[in-house]
Amino acid sequence: MARPGITYEQVATAADALVGRGEKPTIQAVRATLGSGSPNTIHRHLTAWRSAQAPAERKAARLPDDLAAALAQEIERQASAARAEAEASALDAQATADELAATGETLEAEADELRDQVAALLSERDEARTQAAQAGQEIERLRADLERERTAAETARATAAEVKARLTTVTEQRDEARQAAEREQERREAAQADTQKALQTAQEARQAAAVAEAQRQAALEQAVALRADLEAEREALERAGELHRQEVAALRAESRADLQKAQDRADKLTEQLDQLRQLELLPPETAQKPRKTKKPAQGVE
Repeated sequence: MARPGITYEQVATAADALVGRGEKPTIQAVRATLGSGSPNTIHRHLTAWRSAQAPAERKAARLPDDLAAALAQEIERQASAARAEAEASALDAQATADELAATGETLEAEADELRDQVAALLSERDEARTQAAQAGQEIERLRADLERERTAAETARATAAEVKARLTTVTEQRDEARQAAEREQERREAAQADTQKALQTAQEARQAAAVAEAQRQAALEQAVALRADLEAEREALERAGELHRQEVAALRAESRADLQKAQDRADKLTEQLDQLRQLELLPPETAQKPRKTKKPAQGVE
């Protein structure tokens, strides 16, 4: 909410008081006298107060009449021109000042509104800070509760992990015991099967041993018989060899006798041929060739 501005009467009273003390009623002096107030508002009211004041009487200079008349006329002319220019400048300055004053008042109003907004924002800020402090306390409380819950959760998680580990260990031990029992059962079944197989194998081995014994006995008998046959055959071979040797010796002797007989006949025939050549009963081309002596045939030792 905008603050109420100072009034014209307050500015006029302050300006009159300053003039009464012989001071110049400026904006700063009026504001110091009032103790507060917007400079723009004081300027606007002070301008209105000055416009309402009667102009001060001027004392005329005492010069010769003709010179005074001429000088007064020239001064009046120049003063009129200067006054016109000053009035124009004053009007422009007054218009500018009025515009600036209006702008200043608008800015003052906006500044007042902004001050109110700033005050409201500061109030909201203070309230927000209070709420933030309360929220911070609540956050700290919630953080502490969360930390306690987290610690409890960690403890519960650790306990659950330990229980799970124990359960896993018990389960593994149970599984290992079951597997060991199954392996033992399989081993027993395998042992029983091996025992049955061993009994069957032993039975078959006994049967095979009996068969082998019978076969060995038969083979022994066959070996004895074969040895007897071999002995008989060896004796027969020895007898046959002796007979063969005897026959060979006889054939060798007979061959030698036959060879001697043939040699003797050949010698006789040679002598007869020699006798016939001597008697010139045979042609000369049948002359005796060198006689070859045949080697006796070698018999089998």
